[in-house]
Amino acid sequence: MPETILFYLFASVALISALYVIFSKEPTYAVLSLVVTMFSLAALYVMLHAYFIAMIQILIYAGAILVLFLFILMLLGTEGILPSDQARLGRGWCFFGVLLVSIFTAELAMVFQSTQNLKDWPSEILGTVENIGRSIFSEHLLAFELISLILLIGIIGVVNLAHKKEADNA
Repeated sequence: MPETILFYLFASVALISALYVIFSKEPTYAVLSLVVTMFSLAALYVMLHAYFIAMIQILIYAGAILVLFLFILMLLGTEGILPSDQARLGRGWCFFGVLLVSIFTAELAMVFQSTQNLKDWPSEILGTVENIGRSIFSEHLLAFELISLILLIGIIGVVNLAHKKEADNA
């Protein structure tokens, strides 16, 4: 019974803070509520006995990436980040958004379907570092390398944008 109450508590906190991230007009408050979302997701991972994933969630996402977001917001300011209220999205962007949401929903359904065979495994084996490393570097090596490439492209893009902004200000 206490696990059920804790699950609903952490799930509702994660859902409310995630909705605040989406609908917030202030980018700084959105990032701070994203930190709350990440901590509540980490608590849900702890409840699933995936301790390694919970610690990675806190250290990497809440600790490093979101602090970097806050640092960039504080450094660059928030002027001009959000579009004005008069700006409207065209039909192409709406179609793209619906297509993206449908792809993510189909992917989520496939993930739920593929995790049905994990119920046979003992819960202490699922979240171990050894099994995560074995899974990443054997079954999901291509996806792991593609994510690394995407992150590298993102870093190069940010450096390029920052360099252009410095050149414009000089």
